[in-house]
Amino acid sequence: MKLSAFVITLERAAERRSHVEWLISNVPWPCSPLSAVDGSAMTPESVACVYQRQIHRPKYPHALRPGEIGCFLSHRKAWQSIVDEDLDAALIFEDDVTFDPALLRDSVDFLKQHVIPGDYVQFQVRELSSGHPRLVCGERHAIVQPRTVLLRTTAQLVTREAALRLLEASKCFDRPVDTFLQMTWITGVPVKVILPRVTGEISQQLGGSTIQSSVRPWYERLRKEIIRPFYRAQIRYRARRAS
Repeated sequence: MKLSAFVITLERAAERRSHVEWLISNVPWPCSPLSAVDGSAMTPESVACVYQRQIHRPKYPHALRPGEIGCFLSHRKAWQSIVDEDLDAALIFEDDVTFDPALLRDSVDFLKQHVIPGDYVQFQVRELSSGHPRLVCGERHAIVQPRTVLLRTTAQLVTREAALRLLEASKCFDRPVDTFLQMTWITGVPVKVILPRVTGEISQQLGGSTIQSSVRPWYERLRKEIIRPFYRAQIRYRARRAS
């Protein structure tokens, strides 16, 4: 398998550079930084070319912030790199991921034996609840298929075929990238998870999120909390129908 790795990082995120260097030196495969798209630097015209409100159902109820738009475009940039470099697959990391290099190597070695064209496999940063169907089981690892795709794009292995499908389906998008990935009935890309968990997320130790603003009006926070359960219920319903 022709495999490389990318670390998505904003050039202006100076406080994360030393950690990015650590990631690149500790990923056990060819790894390079991938300059993230800075959504805050985009013009309204360039945003309008890639982002529109409520394209798909269920309708996403929130307008995207510049950081969320930039994050989505950064992942599209990574998917395009897989295609352009003619890779079989790539590990895509965000710059707030952490891992034990030896455990990561073991997990990826397992995946290299079992992934198939079209696979998108998450390395989750939180423990999974039990009960997810197991697709492949080994002595120490398993690949499971969550009934509803789990959120977060901190770390994943993306095959070339999955990258092509995601690029085609996301020429114009209406929601954050992890929420978009939940819509497998739109993307045609089933999202799996590798167990056990070998990655973590240390955004707060690196100065906080580079995507979300830390200050939001109270009424906006309240609105999101009220709407979120209804939206997630619609996603679960559509995921069950699509399975």
